[in-house]
Amino acid sequence: MGNLEITSIDRSRDLSFLRSIREVTGYVLVALNQFDYLPLENLRIIRGTRLYEDRYALAIFLNYRKDGHFGLRQLGLKNLTAVYS
Repeated sequence: MGNLEITSIDRSRDLSFLRSIREVTGYVLVALNQFDYLPLENLRIIRGTRLYEDRYALAIFLNYRKDGHFGLRQLGLKNLTAVYS
């Protein structure tokens, strides 16, 4: 329940716990991270009852490594069927 904010995470962290998330009632924010893959395979619905900056139910920005190489390359949102706002 609530928002999901994934921010300022380096690429060595284990993010497998994100696979258990099926629904977010507020917004999803993914920003300022250095990992390559976001494992939200089981996320199905973002309800958007609260919005990031009062505008976005899903916000993804500035996800790159400090060495200048690409960071986030793949969103694991293969089961996402609805984003409401």
